[in-house]
Amino acid sequence: MIFEVKDAISGIMILANDHYTAKAYDCTELTDLATDGVIPAGTLIPANDATAEGVLLTDVNIAENPNGAIVTHGAVVVAKLPETPSDAAISALTGVQFIED
Repeated sequence: MIFEVKDAISGIMILANDHYTAKAYDCTELTDLATDGVIPAGTLIPANDATAEGVLLTDVNIAENPNGAIVTHGAVVVAKLPETPSDAAISALTGVQFIED
C-alpha cells in the first residue's frame, strides 16, 4: 500500500496569540466559499454577515475532508483574513476580537 504524505495544517496562521476556543464545523455545504475546492483559513463561516458563527482556523479541502474548526473566542489578525469582516459579522462574533496589524 502506498501512502501519500500531506501536511495536516496548511495556510496562514490567523490568530494573534495562542489563547482561543474553536469548535468543529462541517463545511460540506459551503462550496460557494471555496476556490479550487479549498476554503481558505480566515473565512467567516457560514458567511461574512450577521449569520457568522466563527472564523475558519485552517484551510479546508472540501473533497478530501470537509471538517474544519472555527474560532469562536480569541484574537484574530484582520490583515491575515481573505476578506475584511463586515460590521454585521463583527457584531455577531462577540467572542472574537479582530486585531489590526
